[in-house]
Amino acid sequence: MSIVSVVKQSGKSVEEAVREAVSMTDRFEDAIPSGATVLIKPNIVGPSRSGSGNITDARITEAITRLVLERNPKRVIIGEGSGVGYDFPGRRDSITCMEASGTSAVAEKLGVELVDLNRDEQVKVSAPNAYVMDAFSVARTAREADVTICLPVMKTHIRTGITCGLKNMKGVLPGNEKKRTHQCGLDRGIVDLNRLMKPGFTVVDGLIGMQGIHAGEVDRVPLGLIMAGSDVVAVDAVCSAVMGFDIDQILHVKLAAEAGLGVANLNQIEVRGERIEDVKRPFLTYQQAARDRFGGVAIIEKNTCTGCMGEIVSTFVYLNKAGFHDKLADLTLIMGTPDHVPALKGRAVVIGRCAREFQHLGVFVPGCPPHGIKITDAACEALNIDKSIVHRTIQDLHSF
Repeated sequence: MSIVSVVKQSGKSVEEAVREAVSMTDRFEDAIPSGATVLIKPNIVGPSRSGSGNITDARITEAITRLVLERNPKRVIIGEGSGVGYDFPGRRDSITCMEASGTSAVAEKLGVELVDLNRDEQVKVSAPNAYVMDAFSVARTAREADVTICLPVMKTHIRTGITCGLKNMKGVLPGNEKKRTHQCGLDRGIVDLNRLMKPGFTVVDGLIGMQGIHAGEVDRVPLGLIMAGSDVVAVDAVCSAVMGFDIDQILHVKLAAEAGLGVANLNQIEVRGERIEDVKRPFLTYQQAARDRFGGVAIIEKNTCTGCMGEIVSTFVYLNKAGFHDKLADLTLIMGTPDHVPALKGRAVVIGRCAREFQHLGVFVPGCPPHGIKITDAACEALNIDKSIVHRTIQDLHSF
C-alpha cells in the first residue's frame, strides 16, 4: 500500500511538523540516497509572500532542505520555473518570485543553489505511451537530478479541479511547453510530464490553502496541515479528499493512476497521522467563486492557459471594487482558441495572442499573457466606463 502522512502543525514549529510528516512515511531515506543530486521544487507560481496560500511557504522549503542536507547529498538545488508571464530576467522572473517568497533567502542561508528553471538549458525528452505529449522539452537541471522533491500547495484550479503534486511539476517545463499542455489537453499533458519527471518524494504545504479564484484573503483556507509521501498520486488523492473532492472529479490524478504512476484509490492508501474525515475542509471551486462574484461575465474560450486566466481575475476585481459590478453582465471575453464565437451583443474584449484571429469582434489586448491592467482598460473601453475612475481604485488597492 502507498503511505501518506497527515500532520497538524498546531503546537509545533513548521520544521517539527515537516520532520514528523516525513518520518511517519518511512520512505524518505530510500527516496534520497547519500551522494544524490537533489532538486527541491516548491510551487512559486508568482511573486507572493510566504503564508499567502498562493505559493509554498519558505519555512517548508527550509525544513526539507535541511532534511536533504542531512542525507549527505552530492548537490542540492532549489529550482522553480514560475508561471506564464514570469520570464523577464531581473524584473519579473522566477528569481524575483523566489525572492518575494523568501525562498532565495533560504538557499543563501543554507548554502544551496538557486535555479530559474524557465531560463535553464532545455533538453528534449520522449514519453513512452503518452496521451498527448510524446516529446517535449524540460529544464536540464530537473532532468539530470537523481531525485526531485515536490513541495506543492493545496489549491483549486479552473482547469484541473485541484493543483497539487502532479501539476506542480509543470514548473520544470519552459514557458512554451507550459502553454502547450493547455493546448493539447492539460490533464493528460500533466500525466505525460510525470511519466518522465515524477517526483521521488512529495511534501504538501497545507498550512494555508487557496480556493476559488485565488483573489486574496477571502479565498485563503487555513488548514494547518503538512502531508507527505513517496507516491505523488496517492498524496494528490488524499489532498483531493481533504479538499472535499471525489477522485473522479480530478481527471489528471485518476489518469495518472491508470497510467501506473501511483495509487489513487483511497482504499489502497494507508493514511498515517490525522484521519481525512477529521481534517476535511471542502474548498470552493474556481467556477463557484467566479459565478458568485462575477456571475454576469460571459467567457468564450478554449484551451486558455493559466497566464490569461490569472490576469482576467484582476479585471474582475478592479471593476467590482470601482463600483461597476452591474456592468459585468454586459462584458464578453474571448480567450484562447474557441472553435466558434456566437453572435455577440455589444463589443467583446479579445484577450491574448492565441485569440488574435477574433480581434475584429471587439477591443483586442495583445500579449502572452497581456497585463491585467491592459485587459481592464480594454473592458472599460468596451463598456464605456471612465477608466480614470477604475485607475484610482487600482492605485488605492496597490498603495502598500
